[in-house]
Amino acid sequence: MSRYIDRQGKLALTSIAIASSLSCGAASAAEPQQLERVEIIGSHIKRVDAEGSSPVQVVRREDIAKSGAGTVRELIGQLAASTGSLSDLGGSNSFAGGASSASLRNLGKQSTLILLNFRRVASYPLADYNQVFTNIDTLPVEAVERVEILRSGGSSLYGSDAVAGVINIITRRDFQGLIGKVTSETSLQNQRFDNKAVTLTAGYGDLAKDRFNVLANVDVYTRETVMWNEVLDDVNPAYGKYSSGYGTPSSYSYPGNVMSKLPNGKLGLVPVTGCAESSVINGLCQYNRYERFEAQPSSDRVTGIVSGKYQFNADLQAFAEAVFARNKTSYQSAHPAYGSGLGATVWGDPSTNGLLSYRDRGLPAGHPLNNTGAEAEFRYRFVDSDASKRSTTDQYRVLAGLKGTTGNYDWETAVGAMGGKTRSDQRGSFSVKGFKEVIGDYTKPVLDADFFNKPNGYKIGQQNSAEVLDKLFPVFGYDARITQYFADARVSGEVGNLPAGPIGFAAGAEVRREEMKITPTGGLQNGDIVGYGSVSANASRSFSAFFGEANIPVFKSLELQAAGRVDKFPGISAHFSPKLSARFQPTRDLLFRGTIESGFRAPNLTESAPSTKFAFTNGVNDPKRCKAATDYARDLKADAAKLPNSDPNKQLLIAKADNVVGECSRGVASIVAHNPDLKPETSVSRTLGMAFSPAKDVSVTVDYWHIVRKDEIGRKSTNDLLNVEDTLAPGIVNRDSLANDPIFDAAAQAKYGVTAGRLSSVVASFENLFRTKTSGIDLGFKAQRSTDIGTLGLDLDLTYLIQLKNWSPLLGTNGGYGDNLAGRYSYPRWKSKLALSHSLGKVAQQLSFHYQNSTALNSDFNSAAWTVADCAKTKGLSEDQCRYGAYSRVDYNISYSPIKALRLSANVRNLLDTRPPVDYRGFGVGGIIPPDREDVQGRMLRLSAEYTFY
Repeated sequence: MSRYIDRQGKLALTSIAIASSLSCGAASAAEPQQLERVEIIGSHIKRVDAEGSSPVQVVRREDIAKSGAGTVRELIGQLAASTGSLSDLGGSNSFAGGASSASLRNLGKQSTLILLNFRRVASYPLADYNQVFTNIDTLPVEAVERVEILRSGGSSLYGSDAVAGVINIITRRDFQGLIGKVTSETSLQNQRFDNKAVTLTAGYGDLAKDRFNVLANVDVYTRETVMWNEVLDDVNPAYGKYSSGYGTPSSYSYPGNVMSKLPNGKLGLVPVTGCAESSVINGLCQYNRYERFEAQPSSDRVTGIVSGKYQFNADLQAFAEAVFARNKTSYQSAHPAYGSGLGATVWGDPSTNGLLSYRDRGLPAGHPLNNTGAEAEFRYRFVDSDASKRSTTDQYRVLAGLKGTTGNYDWETAVGAMGGKTRSDQRGSFSVKGFKEVIGDYTKPVLDADFFNKPNGYKIGQQNSAEVLDKLFPVFGYDARITQYFADARVSGEVGNLPAGPIGFAAGAEVRREEMKITPTGGLQNGDIVGYGSVSANASRSFSAFFGEANIPVFKSLELQAAGRVDKFPGISAHFSPKLSARFQPTRDLLFRGTIESGFRAPNLTESAPSTKFAFTNGVNDPKRCKAATDYARDLKADAAKLPNSDPNKQLLIAKADNVVGECSRGVASIVAHNPDLKPETSVSRTLGMAFSPAKDVSVTVDYWHIVRKDEIGRKSTNDLLNVEDTLAPGIVNRDSLANDPIFDAAAQAKYGVTAGRLSSVVASFENLFRTKTSGIDLGFKAQRSTDIGTLGLDLDLTYLIQLKNWSPLLGTNGGYGDNLAGRYSYPRWKSKLALSHSLGKVAQQLSFHYQNSTALNSDFNSAAWTVADCAKTKGLSEDQCRYGAYSRVDYNISYSPIKALRLSANVRNLLDTRPPVDYRGFGVGGIIPPDREDVQGRMLRLSAEYTFY
């Protein structure tokens, strides 16, 4: 061991002391310490030096405390390599509401592998359409000892999903004592933004003396709901200047407005009787819609971890671990507006693969609120809809195993089970069946006289029974469950010696059984909920893997590492993921490293096993009918122009023309099926870097990375399939019969050459279609120095994105890559965090500077929206406004220990109260809802007290 330390020199020791918390004190190469070999992410071969051939970032417990991160999601979001991904804060519009994910390198949540104590965590039970991922909200930040981030691919060691990298969360080990901690965080600008946490951590037993240790941690977290009307006055004024509709009330109100014959004989909208006087503005009943626009959903989480170890003897240890988490997230949604001016909704019926449509109607002639004698416009707000979404998830992982030493070899084996279930319940959208029962049949050309006035139906502006509301707004959603069983084993040690040193090796195997079931509920499965598609799955599979790794010291200054893993999934040929890397240390202070690795992601059960996604696509241009419709509509309008304005047929012709031209913007049912013939997504990642330690307790790392991912799983768009319809097999593009065509009668069909019926549905399957290539540079700098005024530290984490390109089949016959997206919307060129720390006696403090550069608002080549020209022409924005500005934030953390057992901490997030940049694209043209809750949070204060009972 000492000889190994001598050979690695100062760089290894500096890395251990600063980067990975394996401190060696004041040791130097002349006075080597006896350090324990440990496993660090990126290799199963235990070693003592933190800087290996693969770039690894380590965030220690002290760093976590100073960062101010209250959740694992916040902690991962602060990493420079971390990119935007799903958050439970915006989960109301996601198939997988109530969960948060992680993403590295802009490659998505399915390409970043999450480990807990070096082993996988069960996926979230609900797939986000077809994306399966780990819910990081189930991991309590107070139980974390350190986080290791492998910033290169990891498939050669860890298997599927490790294309962009691996995040390994390591919980406390061998802890003794009892610690309680309470935390409260509140916005100093809007105190409605509030969350609290209580944590209790207990450990008993000294592994060395008592031969056992048991650790238990319980974490309780709660977050309050915040609605936009509570904080609207603090929104950046730039949004109000851009959109005239922002901040205004809505005439789609309660109890509503109805078209009526006025005393002067003219028609006009008037408030329905019962509208509060304070709600009548400009002669109409108005509604404050911001009362139901949510800025932050509520969340309640409970997580428990129990782990134990028993040391039989010096060479044999038993261990066990159990993790349980319950998450409840509640979203409040806007109450549905109702009115004929709101347009039609189109969606599909999974039970028939047919197309469904819905349009709000007015009040019929003869209705008590209608004095016009004809169907009258009616604007309403269903404030009794209970528009909301509630996701409740229970997840768990239990395992037990043995590890020990036999001869010169370390070994470990474990078995376990993990999984979870999610219940997602939603309300606030119409049931087709219920609407017809309690309001009326909206499909009839002439509404029934009792429309909106049925004896036992829905009553406008009155209190309605629970029975009526349950029929009109039933609960719908999903029941989802996922289960995995696993067994693994591995061994490591040394095999033989070379002149430069021993050859290290590791080998292992694992087997897994995975089961997933996603069931739509409450009418989703038969298209009864207006505007909603559905996702369903019921599948299982078993798979296995074998891996091996060798560390070869060629010279004392040069090590080579080779690794490989074979994964076998059903229906897919065995996939081999190799890795080669090198570590060259010409001096004690300087190290060069490089890797090349193949990665992969196996198709998940929602993509390759029996499953169906049923949605709908709006705005589809039908190439077989659009030209004919355009010509027909032009002729209809020409005929209308010949008629005098007094002729009632004039308006009928114009209305018909508008309906005809709708063939150029159709709503089409979209059915996406699984594909058992899918290949894995594959990737090749390369890194080349260096680590340099110019002085004691100073380290610099620079790493270049380049990733190319191929065979990405996706589906062809509806428009792509329509463009090659004649080459497709029957059943992919489905059309209605021409016999009863609602647009073209027989004469029009002959005149305009119409030979294809109306589009009804498009059936597609997942395919290996796309590619991505990306590259960049990671820079890290760590320094620590003891002075007369205390210990000073500096830590820089920076990622610079050089290139990000997506391959598109639309570019030429053979396809090609689009524009470089680095520096465009959502893809900043660089992201960084600089932390300056100071500790003296009982006080420790840190200033953190977060920064990412500005970006253009436009996207890839195939989208003309939000370019500089488009901003000026259609959105009235200057060139400077047509950017998302540079983001910067300063955080401050201080802790004080008045007595040994007590530590008091305060964290100020956004110390300078800096607004985030104005996001015109996120706000949208004619925007109503502010795009960023951080804009109104302002300065946040988190206070915590931690007490060690013993």
